[in-house]
Amino acid sequence: MNDIEQKALALVRKEDGKGYLNYDAAFAALCRAIEQHEAFRQEVSDAVVEYYGEEYVAPWFAQFIIPKPKPDPLVEIFNEVDNGPAAWGSPEEYAAKVRAALDARGLEIREKGQ
Repeated sequence: MNDIEQKALALVRKEDGKGYLNYDAAFAALCRAIEQHEAFRQEVSDAVVEYYGEEYVAPWFAQFIIPKPKPDPLVEIFNEVDNGPAAWGSPEEYAAKVRAALDARGLEIREKGQ
C-alpha cells in the first residue's frame, strides 16, 4: 500500500461507522482526492523553487517545500541509449551501451545479495 492509500485508509477508518454504504468507493474517492492534493502541493513547491531559486528557498521555505522526485536512472539510461531498433544492433551491443551508460553514472548491475 502506497503513502496515498495509507492516508486515505486512515481517513476512511476515522469516518467508519457513519453510514457509508460503499467502503470501496469511499476509499477510491479519498485516494483520488489525496493524490490530486499531493500533485498540487508538488506543483506549488516547484513554482516557489523556480521563482525564488534553490539557494533562497532552502533556509526560508524548506519545511514547506516538497523536493522534486529524483528521476529514475534506468529510465534516463534507456532514453539515452534507445535510439530505435535500427540503432540497437545485437542484444550484446545494446547491453554494452546500457552498461557504459550505467558506468558513466557510477551505477552497476549485480545480483541481489552481492
